[in-house]
Formats: sequence, C-alpha cells, structure tokens
Amino acid sequence: MKPCKARDIEAALLKKGFRVKESHHKIFYLAINGKITGVHTFLSHGIRDYNADLLAKMKGQLHLSGKELGDLIRCPLSGEEYLKLPEERKIL
Repeated sequence: MKPCKARDIEAALLKKGFRVKESHHKIFYLAINGKITGVHTFLSHGIRDYNADLLAKMKGQLHLSGKELGDLIRCPLSGEEYLKLPEERKIL
C-alpha cells in the first residue's frame, strides 16, 4: 500500500463516523448511533506520513484488507459501506 498522510487518514476516519480521543496518541473509535464499538485505531502525534508497515497494523485494527483501507482513506468507500463490513464479518 502507498504511504498516506496522517491528516488524510484522520479526515477520512472522522468523515466515516469515528470519534477521536486525545492522549499520547490520537485514538479513533467507531461510533454507531452514538455508541462506541470495539473497532478502533491509533494515529501518533509525531508521524506525518504512514508507511506500509503502519498501514498494515491499521488495516488489522479496522478489520479491513489493504484495498479496503485505501478506499476508506481515499473515500471511494462511504461511511455506510464501511459500517456494513464489520457487521458482515461478525465483528460488531
């Protein structure tokens, strides 16, 4: 997967229904109907570009394939479409 800017990842996650909690990292939790789910990922305050290794960890945390994560970040995958994936995979 191609490297991605942290700001692009953050914008995409917020647009798709994730909420952010600031700590030593930015923690993004998926919220559905106002309820926080167990789906979450992290962005470090000090990293501006996420390489393939970090994106591989993120795709595991979000229960996505590499292509799905790319689509989530670059927005071909809508928030509604993303919400169907964890449900289909019995994660939620």
